[in-house]
Order: sequence, then C-alpha cells, then structure tokens
Amino acid sequence: GAVGGSLVWQMADYLGIKLTLTVEEENEMRNFFIKYDRNENGMLEVEELQKFFASMNVIARQDDIKAFFDRVDTDLDGTVDYDEFMTFLEEILAEKYSSDDVLDAFNLIDEDGSGEVTHQEVAEAMQKADVGIPSEDIMYLLAEADLNHDGTICFSEFRSLLYGL
Repeated sequence: GAVGGSLVWQMADYLGIKLTLTVEEENEMRNFFIKYDRNENGMLEVEELQKFFASMNVIARQDDIKAFFDRVDTDLDGTVDYDEFMTFLEEILAEKYSSDDVLDAFNLIDEDGSGEVTHQEVAEAMQKADVGIPSEDIMYLLAEADLNHDGTICFSEFRSLLYGL
C-alpha cells in the first residue's frame, strides 16, 4: 500500500539502503543508452549490445549476448527499449543491495539479535530516525510485512517488504 511503501522508503533512507538509482546514475544510464542506440530508434538491438560489450573489451559469446538480451527484452519484440533497460538495471541494483546491506540494516534494528524484528524494535528505530511517523502507521507497516502473522518480522519478510513494494 501507499502508506507502507512510504514508510519503507523512509526506513531504507534512514538505514542507508539504496533501493533506486540516483538522478545522476539515471542520467548516466540514459546517456549510455543513447550512446549505444547507434541507429537512434530508441531501442537497443543485439548488434548494438555486441558493440557495447566490445567497447568494454568484454569477450562475449553469441550465446551469452543472446541470453542477456532475452532477459532484458521482456516484451519479446526483439529490441530493448529504455524502460526495459532501466527495469533490468533496477533489478540488478536490487540484487546487489539485497544481501549484505539489507542484512546489516536488519541487524541494526534487531538489537537483541533474535533474528526477528519486534514492533518495539521497529518503533525505536523509527524514533531514532526521527521521521515523525505515527505509531499507527508503523503498526500498519508491520502488519503488512508480517506474512506469517506471528507478530514479528524475520529477515526474509524484511527483505520482501523492502523489495516487494
């Protein structure tokens, strides 16, 4: 939900978890996309991706390039448009930040080391962050994240909450 999503972004910001590209990074990616869209049709074709890999001195087999292309070309039209390109980069970013950084953030909240985050621990973390979130919104977030309804959030529920919204 909107409230839960808003809280997640505030929590992630407080904990230093990077869930999206910065404006600068997005501009860099847009410039990259434009640079390698050599025929300027707003799409990247397999040949343009081959040139990109070659420019980085990456020796990529045809099969590797095709597999990469197939993963990114989600609408299966034979090209990669900018939205597909950015979605792919955001997935890579999420994968990058879904391991150690998220675990570190979870452990910051899980002060007693129980492997689960209680309502009290989240409330205290939010209070420390001084984000001014009403306690009923915190409870809404916890209820949304607590998939097995045991009153606590384990690491997998925490990670799902951050990347599922």
